[in-house]
Amino acid sequence: MAEDITHLLVVPHTHWDREWYLTFQQFRMRLVRTVDLVLDTLEADPSFAFFMLDGQTIVLEDYLEVRPEHRERLERLARAGRILVGPWYLQPDEFLVGAESLVRNLQIGRRMGAAFGGVMPVGYVPDTFGHIAQLPQILRGFGLENAVFWRGVGPEVERGAFRWAAPDGSEVLAIWLYDDFGYSNAALLPLEPEALATRAAQIAERMRPLAVTDALLLMNGTDHIEPQVGLPAALAQANERLRARNLRLTIGTLPQYIAAVREARPALQRVTGELAAGWRTHLLPGVYSTRMWLKQRNAAVEALLTRWAEPTTAWAATFGAAYPAALLALAWKHLLHNHPHDSICGCGIDQVHREMLPRFDQAEQIADELTGQALAHLAGCADTRGPERSVPIVVFNPSDGPRTDVVSCTAQLLFSSFDVVDDEGRKLPYQVHKSSGAELLNERVEKAFALGMLGMLNEGGALGYAVLDAYISAGGEPGVVRLELTVSQTLAPNVEPVERAKERLLALAAREDITTFHVVAREAPHADLLLLARDVPARGGRVLYVRPRGEAALEQISAMQRGTGTLPLADAVRARPLARENAHLRIEVDPSDGTLTLTDKHTRQVYAGLNRLNDGGDVGDLYNYSPPARDTIIDAPVWPPSVEVVEPGPARATLRVTRTYLLPASCAPDRQARSMEQVTCAVTSDVSLAAGGRRVEIRTTVENTARDHRLRALFPVPFVAAHADAEDAFAVTRRPARQPAPGAGAHDWRTWIETPVDTHPHKRFVDVADGERGLAVLSRGLPEYEALPDPHGAGSAVALTLLRAVGWLSRDDLTTRRGHAGPPLATPEAQGLGPHVFEYALVPHPKDWRAEDALVPREAQAFEAPLRAVTTSQHAGPLGARWSFVYVTPAPIVVSAVKRAEREDALVVRLYNPLETPLAAEVILALPFREVVRVDLNEDAIASDSSVELARILSTGVRTRLRGGEIQTLLFRLSHLDDTDE
Repeated sequence: MAEDITHLLVVPHTHWDREWYLTFQQFRMRLVRTVDLVLDTLEADPSFAFFMLDGQTIVLEDYLEVRPEHRERLERLARAGRILVGPWYLQPDEFLVGAESLVRNLQIGRRMGAAFGGVMPVGYVPDTFGHIAQLPQILRGFGLENAVFWRGVGPEVERGAFRWAAPDGSEVLAIWLYDDFGYSNAALLPLEPEALATRAAQIAERMRPLAVTDALLLMNGTDHIEPQVGLPAALAQANERLRARNLRLTIGTLPQYIAAVREARPALQRVTGELAAGWRTHLLPGVYSTRMWLKQRNAAVEALLTRWAEPTTAWAATFGAAYPAALLALAWKHLLHNHPHDSICGCGIDQVHREMLPRFDQAEQIADELTGQALAHLAGCADTRGPERSVPIVVFNPSDGPRTDVVSCTAQLLFSSFDVVDDEGRKLPYQVHKSSGAELLNERVEKAFALGMLGMLNEGGALGYAVLDAYISAGGEPGVVRLELTVSQTLAPNVEPVERAKERLLALAAREDITTFHVVAREAPHADLLLLARDVPARGGRVLYVRPRGEAALEQISAMQRGTGTLPLADAVRARPLARENAHLRIEVDPSDGTLTLTDKHTRQVYAGLNRLNDGGDVGDLYNYSPPARDTIIDAPVWPPSVEVVEPGPARATLRVTRTYLLPASCAPDRQARSMEQVTCAVTSDVSLAAGGRRVEIRTTVENTARDHRLRALFPVPFVAAHADAEDAFAVTRRPARQPAPGAGAHDWRTWIETPVDTHPHKRFVDVADGERGLAVLSRGLPEYEALPDPHGAGSAVALTLLRAVGWLSRDDLTTRRGHAGPPLATPEAQGLGPHVFEYALVPHPKDWRAEDALVPREAQAFEAPLRAVTTSQHAGPLGARWSFVYVTPAPIVVSAVKRAEREDALVVRLYNPLETPLAAEVILALPFREVVRVDLNEDAIASDSSVELARILSTGVRTRLRGGEIQTLLFRLSHLDDTDE
């Protein structure tokens, strides 16, 4: 085929990192100059036919904020097909952002691109640090049948184009930018004809061996580069010199190149799975743990938006609330602005990442406020009528399955001694973290003044306060009546007892021997409760009640002071010295080193040595971990830990384990070892077990005082794990625990440009199992793990990276990577000095994560999004006392989104099947619907297919079938909504 290759398609473009070694605003100034020149050049030279703006529409937004007067010029050239935009809103990292973030990214890109004549129909991800297995299915969900990229390809790929299949079998045509420098292989072409012809011939010679057609792709651009004015004329002159070599240069586009490949109909290799190899290009996997605080904030805000703000506002709107479409869109934009690969990966200068934190803050503030408003509205729609004088608490569950879990809430109570019960009257374990009630008045007043105050009481209230309780005592001090009032500005008055107290006070005032009233008014206490909510329905809610228990004042006060409100129940957590235990699990602390021993009562399997901290040197940079040649590993505290009880139960019991480590202060000056100077590093782990819980939660606080190191938590298992299963975007990915031995030729990874590593990314959980038992490690925003041989045993261990502290953007002296990956700039803030908080959990289980009850995925969802509670008043409501907004079976099916549709008043429910085998699913809503249709990820209807035919179940449910690995999106038009679409 080589002699037939004559067509050199030159694609003028720029790759735009929004922020990296300069800040966003500094790069935007370059962007404005670049787009100005693009407009001027294309308008002045019709032969400069095309220019590609990097496959992302945010560059249009950023440019037009500064040059709004050029919008018409930009639109005109884009509509003519001469400027290519999109399909992405921005170029994300695929492994570090959530699946729904990738979907919203493409949705926004499509919407923005519509004003410019539509987006480029190419899944262009030129510089992303590897590619997730589900990217083909995501792209197909937006009508994109191809992908163009540079990084991640391994030696199993034989040619420059191949068929890339997602776990469900969805395929795209993959165009690998395999030539030297990838998307920059024809950057800065010489404009002198002879030199240009020579350069073009050299590129063609390099590319021929892997080519699949008689067209070769020359990417005329690189990072932050302007168009080469005069390029068309130079190409024309060079073509005269290339004619003898059977080569021809033409300005073109990626869609034209893809069309040429399809027209040639080459036999293409089929490739499956993620693309995450550093064979011919850097993969840069150290970014999974660089500046870990960014990953933690991102995971928290994504969970807040997808698990709370979107579904709660959608459901509140169905029950009469206004839908905050603009605010949700704004929150998503603030979040997505942190998702470019150089941003979320943490591999920019320090100022870039300081500027990311306010974006997270703003997205979080909007989402949290919207969630609070929506939950309050939905609590008002519940039927909360219950025991007399009880305070209703509506508990909300955002997870796919029913949950028994602890929940925190604050309630202002008329009483201090109480029980917490569910709507069936069953008592629930609870504990009081604190109670507070301000003293508003404590005065002795003359009888006449007191009578005037009594006259102001009207229907149990006065001066904006409701009187909840009145206690009168006389005779303790001659001539003095003591009146103690409990009041509230939020609760309803307790009218009858107050009126009785008023009558008694008037009778006492009539006595001549009574001259003085001692009035004490206190605000009813606000109790911060932690309680066990049983069987809260999936993606729904349940009403609980705080009801008075007895009337004795001394009993009331002492119960509040003790901090416990009910005797331990059968399912309460039980406390022993150095141990906590419930019906499922037992957790013990080793007093010698602070590690944990976890016993699974169902399998009788014991896991010892858990939460051992392992600290080693790191002389790498923001892109790659690189241990020093002579490393020093610290994995034991300098002295025995202290252990104290933080929470005694009965709802949740927590032990605090405090350990102190002596760590090398930094790397040695020659970077070949760790320094001799040592610093103390305090580490505190709060280890919690809830009543009825199937997971042990750990909250570890580290006061980092060391530089140039990597800190990990290790979780050993008593078997050798051949592989680990890690949750990924719309999938669970199985990876070998260790890299295979180097093979022959291209498979000898010792010759690769980057040494393959055994650390990998994950989302909410990573699981190791041997078919009989296993241990899942859950985390909140800690995306890097490794399955390694247990340093202290014969089995394996999961290592969860907590902190990777380095001080350089890029270095060229790493043992794990050849050459620089960016400019050699110091980044002292990436050393992460100061306090850090890491949250993770452990779930022992039988078999593996694929179990029918979906224990591991369900616990991961629960850990990601704790229950929330709203205190309300007693009232009737259409939701009843417990309900599921969306209930999906069977358990392995995962719901990734419940949201309002983008373009109409309808509800979108997105599901995926993480298993390899097909599953029949049922989706039941809380409300009836008129119609349900299957839509793609852009929420456009797709033609019915017998394999995914939807079958109605009464008026509120539907049956559907999902292939192994399939993502499916259903759009429900609810019965009570307006039939008119927007």
